[in-house]
Amino acid sequence: MNRKKIRVFKLALSIVGLLVVTVGQALAVPIITVPTSLFPGDSYRLAFLTSQQIDATSDDINVYNTFVDGLGDANVIASDWRAIGSTVFIDARDNTGTNPFLDGVGVPIFMLNDELLANDNADLWDGSIAPFLGLRHRDDGLSGGDTVITGTAPDGTSSLGFTLGLPGAKVRVGHSIFRNTRWMNDGTLNQTFAKRMYAMSEVFAVPGAVVPEPSSLMLLGIGAVGLLGYRLRRKRKLAPLTS
Repeated sequence: MNRKKIRVFKLALSIVGLLVVTVGQALAVPIITVPTSLFPGDSYRLAFLTSQQIDATSDDINVYNTFVDGLGDANVIASDWRAIGSTVFIDARDNTGTNPFLDGVGVPIFMLNDELLANDNADLWDGSIAPFLGLRHRDDGLSGGDTVITGTAPDGTSSLGFTLGLPGAKVRVGHSIFRNTRWMNDGTLNQTFAKRMYAMSEVFAVPGAVVPEPSSLMLLGIGAVGLLGYRLRRKRKLAPLTS
């Protein structure tokens, strides 16, 4: 290869490298913790795919809650983050407080890119989620498809025989690129293999101006009238007498 061809080859490699870096940077998006489609006072939750991985060998749900909570607090926003996962002792929908039969209707759930994941608790566990590309958005701002340990059936209950930490058994896994039942149930995997998890926040409220309650407005009005009357009486007392 002559020098000219070598220079052309090096230039081509440089361009390819630049494109790889540029594309990698383009995948990172700002993390949005207050959905732009909501109004002050509206309630909501957040959900994300973890940037780190963990194996499924423990049957203690607190191990997984601590794992996702550390990532959520450090990279997203302080919250009581819970793993969307099930052990033989607890269902994912109960661990996250999204059981439509026990926790009520619930609130809208958003991903970290401002996209709606589910309208409420029942919608989350009806067999499909809203995003066409699944729950791909991670706590580090990146997005991608990966196998996710869940131990959970599509309705949010424990996947019997394949829960997190069940001795001698494989674990139920989902995949973050799907919006149908496969986001939660896409087969099984050896529980010693480290994989990502889904995480969910506690309930937040969109910040905004606080509107006083009617009773507070009434007290404020009475106080204002009283102050005005006091000032008028004082002004009359101080007025000079005329002959």
